[in-house]
Amino acid sequence: MAAHVVRKLSTSGKYSKALNLPREFLKLLSWRQNQNLSVELDKPKKRLIIKDAKR
Repeated sequence: MAAHVVRKLSTSGKYSKALNLPREFLKLLSWRQNQNLSVELDKPKKRLIIKDAKR
């Protein structure tokens, strides 16, 4: 996927932040509402990695 989209972080509660993802990305990944996702922090490369949380 070679798409580059800029998004802003918004506040979601006192200490949490939220990031809206484009609908097209979610459809391509077959993600749905309330799906469990795994979020990993890659400190050396300064990026977040979001994956489907396999049970």
